[in-house]
Amino acid sequence: MKPSILFIIFLMHIMSGCNKKDVTITKDYVINPNWDEVENSIFVYKMRIKDSSQALDIKDPSTDELRYGLIKDTSFSYSANVMYNGVDYSDRKVYFNRDNGFSWRNMNERCSDCRRKVLGEFQSGTWYLLSMAKIGTLYYVFLDTSDSLHVFKVYGMTNY
Repeated sequence: MKPSILFIIFLMHIMSGCNKKDVTITKDYVINPNWDEVENSIFVYKMRIKDSSQALDIKDPSTDELRYGLIKDTSFSYSANVMYNGVDYSDRKVYFNRDNGFSWRNMNERCSDCRRKVLGEFQSGTWYLLSMAKIGTLYYVFLDTSDSLHVFKVYGMTNY
């Protein structure tokens, strides 16, 4: 490719990223101002370290450590479509430990109605992966034993 075409592609990539608003994740809720009436899904996966003889650096894990050092724990894998409740999507808090007016669907069960109203609290010492519509970013979160939540972004990803 010619350098000018590469520059145009680079600028388009930068500008498309500028339209994304920051997501807020706490141990109690998530706010995704990028959701709307059509694209409003969220996926929450419990993760575990792939090689139990190794540990991830909680202070500054690399993107590769997160993407390839963690795997899904099939015992906890949920999705939901955030239903409109009168609060604008840009301000809407979706709680993990409260009823939000919609159901979380267990993606691992083979039953016709495996839903729950409340997802539950994040467990101490556990990794989670959050993926949301309209972002292209994965959020790896870890709740440490002192009850502090660590959030790490992996950019340029689609739904996991």
